[in-house]
Amino acid sequence: MTPLTDAERLAIEHACERQIRRFAFFNDAHQHQELVALFTEDGSFARPTEPDTVIQGRAAIMDFFVSRPARLTRHLMCNTVVDVQSADEASAYSTVLLYIGDDSTKPAGLAARLIGGFADTLRKVDGEWLFVARRGSLAIKG
Repeated sequence: MTPLTDAERLAIEHACERQIRRFAFFNDAHQHQELVALFTEDGSFARPTEPDTVIQGRAAIMDFFVSRPARLTRHLMCNTVVDVQSADEASAYSTVLLYIGDDSTKPAGLAARLIGGFADTLRKVDGEWLFVARRGSLAIKG
């Protein structure tokens, strides 16, 4: 196997970080189809507050997100580190800070509710980086 160039490695890191941010954006925007399309067909997801409850497959992930009550959220993804294993395999870890709003329209109505993380396994499929596994963990819940 030919080693990756620095430019190839940086491109992979950027593509994986972008998918992580897109997940947060689509989650907050309630764009479930777009969010689920970020996973491989047999991909899995476990949220930070229930890390041992693994949801397997796009259809089940869609059911999970569609069944949740709509709420105002903002997921801030930060401190992302991507480890590139090959031209089509990578892993990543990100810290997540979740803000959840109440029914108020006042700025004070939005409060931090948890600090956690996501450990991700990503694979390049048909030219796009997708989540094979996305496992949440919880550090602090407010």
